[in-house]
Amino acid sequence: RPRRHLFPPHFPTPNLAVMPGYISIKRSLQVNMVASALFTLPFFALGPFEFASLLVDGSVSAAQMGSGPAAPFLKHLLWVDAIKNCLITYWCYIAQGWTAKVQKQVIVGFVAMWASVLPLFKFANPVAGSNALPPPVIAYCAVTWTAYALALVEKPKKKRAASKKK
Repeated sequence: RPRRHLFPPHFPTPNLAVMPGYISIKRSLQVNMVASALFTLPFFALGPFEFASLLVDGSVSAAQMGSGPAAPFLKHLLWVDAIKNCLITYWCYIAQGWTAKVQKQVIVGFVAMWASVLPLFKFANPVAGSNALPPPVIAYCAVTWTAYALALVEKPKKKRAASKKK
């Protein structure tokens, strides 16, 4: 009987060895994929301005964001961000078939992206006079970074009891 491959031929063969972390690197990418998809759904369900209102915790209404001369530019930026989120979801999906080394590089890239973005909430916060992180950003980072930490942190090795010779 012919052997069926889990991944199409154009994917590199994954490293199926057990990883040293508490969860596998592949599982952490799956967590990010689901979180990214779930956090992107409101954009498509509510529209860009309602979604942006959620990001600023309602301090600026969707009607306020959708009016004025800057509204088309803001709408454009929100669409770019949504497409970026779709791309992150895609990368998490596709990276599951890559080697563990490349998967770690993808994770480092995602963490570096967020580490670069988070200071903006202090220096260029979308809510005037605030440097608080929006609750969706806190939730997303908490879920994905926890999954990455559990995948990348090495488990303590169990000590084997000395065998007794009779």
